[in-house]
Amino acid sequence: ARLKHIIANMFPLWMPWLLMLCPTAAQFGGYSPPAPVCKAFQCPSGQQPVGREEAEIVSYGCKEAGLNVLSMKDFDPSNPYAGMNQLGKNLNKCCLERDICKQTCGMTAKECHESYQKCQQKVCKGDQNCQLQAMVADFTGDPYDENQFDSENKDKFDPLESKCRGYNKAQEAVCQCVPKAEVQDANERKLKSFYKKFNPEKLDSKGEIKDVEEVWKKWKGKEASMFLALASKYKDKAVKLKEKPKPPPFEPSSKSSTDDGRSERPESPEVEVDSESQAFEAQLKELLEKKEAAKAEEDFDQAEELKAKVQELKEKEISRLKVQKDAMLKEEKYLEAKALKARIAKLEL
Repeated sequence: ARLKHIIANMFPLWMPWLLMLCPTAAQFGGYSPPAPVCKAFQCPSGQQPVGREEAEIVSYGCKEAGLNVLSMKDFDPSNPYAGMNQLGKNLNKCCLERDICKQTCGMTAKECHESYQKCQQKVCKGDQNCQLQAMVADFTGDPYDENQFDSENKDKFDPLESKCRGYNKAQEAVCQCVPKAEVQDANERKLKSFYKKFNPEKLDSKGEIKDVEEVWKKWKGKEASMFLALASKYKDKAVKLKEKPKPPPFEPSSKSSTDDGRSERPESPEVEVDSESQAFEAQLKELLEKKEAAKAEEDFDQAEELKAKVQELKEKEISRLKVQKDAMLKEEKYLEAKALKARIAKLEL
């Protein structure tokens, strides 16, 4: 029962860890899941979806190479992807182009899925460690799936539902509805905007697209494929890389459990990080970096001054959090108060 409880709490947040700890998982003979069936972006009658000019393509990428499940010498529990760049197989291109596809208005989830599968098969060439990494990257690398590390959903994780959730959110972010008579003009404006940002040589002195008739002769009716091809070609410029959020560290529960592994008491909720907390973290990071730089340059007077500023900043934040904690207690929100108490204790160390 205890083992069931641990696995239930770890999955899917710790899925990469479980896969690394199970060498037999590499014996699955390739990664070829079914394509997700996701609803396409819809517009009202008389309108048609086109890409937004200002839409930005974002991706976590996946620079980690093939995962060697048989080697644990570099395993770091706080970073399960460490030590994966040993085998020379890099799936980053596949992940970038998958995210470009999902964030290109009009591309289907099936097309994006099949493109990713073809890419990873070409890179991995049957290497099972690489295929395992492709599977992990496919399930945990979507920048639009904000719920992938949501502890509330970890017992209900559905890979296909997760893929549709990320795909649908991406399409909502990059698509807009315009009257059908205005579709070509909207696409032309988007194309001009793209060239202006990433390849101005394609525009003439007036800012118009060169040989525009030839462009539409080739791509009319296939605008989604055109924008996908362009963004893929210029992905080094057109894709904004984001840092992938790390799942929260697993902490074995000290609470009593029933025989079937379910916890008798609910877990403490996370207190939402407000703008003041974010500002505090940013200021603290800046001061600590400056202090370390002063220490490295042996400017000890400056380092001491920065140390005092760090302490002063922490004391102000502690006072603010104590006020919040007292407010939670008055409202009898005891779990929120407990979480605030833990944050205060961390700052007081």
